Amino acid sequence: MSASFMSPNRTVLLIADEGLFIYSVTARAARLVDTVPWATEGFVPMVSGLLCKACGGKPVLIVNDMTDQYFKGGQRLPNVGMMDKQGVLRRKLQVAFPNYPIRGALQMKQKRGRGSVKSGDKAANIRTSGDLYLFAGVPMAESLVKVFEAIRVSMVSVAGFTLLPVEASDMVYALSEKLAGKARTPNEWAVFIGQHQSGALRQIITRNGQLAMTRITTVSAGEGEYQSWANDVYQEFKATLSYLSRYGFSNDDGADLMLVSSPEAGAEFEKMLDIPCNFNSFTANEAARILGLSIGIQEEPRFADPLHAAWCGRKVNFILKMDAPELTRIHQPRQAAAAAMALLILSGCYFGWQTASQSQAMLSLRSDIDDQKRVLGQAQAEYDQEVARLESLGFDVKLMQASLKTFASLEENRMDILPILKRISDGLGDELRVDRMTIKDLAYNTEAVSELDVGRIAESVSAGGDKPKRIEAIIHMSFPQTISTDEGRKQIDDLERRLKSLFPEHMVWVEKNVGSKDYKEVTSGEVRRGQGVTVEELDMQAEIRITGPLI
Repeated sequence: MSASFMSPNRTVLLIADEGLFIYSVTARAARLVDTVPWATEGFVPMVSGLLCKACGGKPVLIVNDMTDQYFKGGQRLPNVGMMDKQGVLRRKLQVAFPNYPIRGALQMKQKRGRGSVKSGDKAANIRTSGDLYLFAGVPMAESLVKVFEAIRVSMVSVAGFTLLPVEASDMVYALSEKLAGKARTPNEWAVFIGQHQSGALRQIITRNGQLAMTRITTVSAGEGEYQSWANDVYQEFKATLSYLSRYGFSNDDGADLMLVSSPEAGAEFEKMLDIPCNFNSFTANEAARILGLSIGIQEEPRFADPLHAAWCGRKVNFILKMDAPELTRIHQPRQAAAAAMALLILSGCYFGWQTASQSQAMLSLRSDIDDQKRVLGQAQAEYDQEVARLESLGFDVKLMQASLKTFASLEENRMDILPILKRISDGLGDELRVDRMTIKDLAYNTEAVSELDVGRIAESVSAGGDKPKRIEAIIHMSFPQTISTDEGRKQIDDLERRLKSLFPEHMVWVEKNVGSKDYKEVTSGEVRRGQGVTVEELDMQAEIRITGPLI
C-alpha cells in the first residue's frame, strides 16, 4: 500500500497496556498527538477533547496492541449453505470465546497438496473439508470502556476496531517482498520485530503472507544500551523460534527477519544471529520509505508504533474488523445521521441544480420576451404611422375596423331559417295554416339535447368543426269553432307525424293539443285578434315544438 492523496485522514487510537497513544494520520505524516496513561484523572474528558480539537474530529480507528488479545487458529467451519454460514460462524465464535464480547473471525487461505488425503478416506475428507478460520477475542477491559466512553462523548465517527498483529501482517509481507526485490522470492516465513514507545516488544510472524503467530514482551534495556537491548531482543527471538517449531518451522528453512531499531542496536543484533536468514535492520522512517509511506519526522525513529499507526490508519479495507457491540451501539446512530446528512446534501445539490437550470431558462425566456416586446413596439410604431397616413388621405381606419368586427359578429350569429320553413311548409300542406311561429337560437346545453343531437354534435366536434347551433321552433295554430275537437286533434297528430318524418334529426312533439284546458283566460299582444280570449276559443288552439340543430 503506497501513500496517496486519496488516503483517508484518521485518528488512530493505539491501545497499549500502559496507556492510550493518540496518532493523527494523514497522507503525509503520522503524528503522535498525546499519550494518556490509564490512571489519568479525567481520562474521558481529556481524550474526548483531544479527539475533537487536537485531531480535528476526524474518524477514529481503534488498534488494539494490548496483551489481552487471544487467538485460536485452525478453526474449521463445516460445509453449510451461504444463508447459514454467518449464523454457524457466530455460534462457533461464541463457544470459542464465551467471556469475550469483542470477537472476530478471519478466513485463512489453505494450501492442499496433491494426494495428501486419499479419496477413499471419508473421515479425513470430513476433517479437511470446509473453510479454515482464525478466531480472535478481546475481553471488555476497563481501559476499553474508557476509550469507548471518550468516543461517545466526542461525537466523532468510528472507522473500526482492529488488532495490530492482524492488520500488520500484510505490512510484514509487503516489506518482505520489497526487500527481496527481483533477485529472489520472499521466504515462506517472515518475522517482524519492533519495540513500541510503551516499552513493549512486538513480534509478528507470517507464513505465506498470513499471520502465523505474535508475541508481545517487555524489554528492560533503555536508550543507548545497544548491546544489552540487542541481547534481550535476541533472547526473545530465540524463544519465538522455539514456539515456531511447533508449526513445522526449522532453522534450516530460513526466514526474512526485519528489525526496527537504531542503526547501532541493529548492528549489535546482527552479530548475535546464528541461524540462516535474510536480515534487515532499519528505523521506522526507513521502513516507511521502503513501503512507500510518509510518516514525517519522528523524535524516536527506533520505535515501530508510528509505522503501524500510519499503515493501519491509511487502510481502506481492513483484514479483520472486530465486532464490538458497545462500539456498534455508539457508531450506528452516527452512521445513520451521516447517511441522512449525505442524502440531504445530495438533495440540496440536486434542487440547487434544478433551481439554477430553471433560473437560466427563466432568464432566457425573459430575454425572448424583451426581444418580442421590441419587435411589437417597432410593429406598433409602423402601424401608427400607416394609420396616420391613411387618416391624412381621408380613411377612418378605426371606423372600418369596428364595422368589420360588427359584420363578423352578425355573420357568426346569423341563422338561415329558409330550409326549416321549407320543411314546415311541406308538412302543413295546402289545408293547414299557421297563426304564429317563433324560431330562436338556443344556448348549447347538453341536458336539453336529444340522443340524435348529441351524436351529431360529437361527430361534428371530433371532425374539427364548431359546435352546431341549436334552434327551437314553436308553431302556434288554431282551428275554427265549426269543426269538432276530435277532428282538430287528428289533424294535429297527423301534422306531428309528417314533421317527424321531415325532421329526423330533431325532436318534434305536441306541446298543446286541441281541446286542452290548461288555463281559463290569456291575454297577449301577440295573438292575432289582439284581445282577451275565452276558454272555448283556447280549446281549439294547438302548439307544436321542434328542437334540434340548425339545418
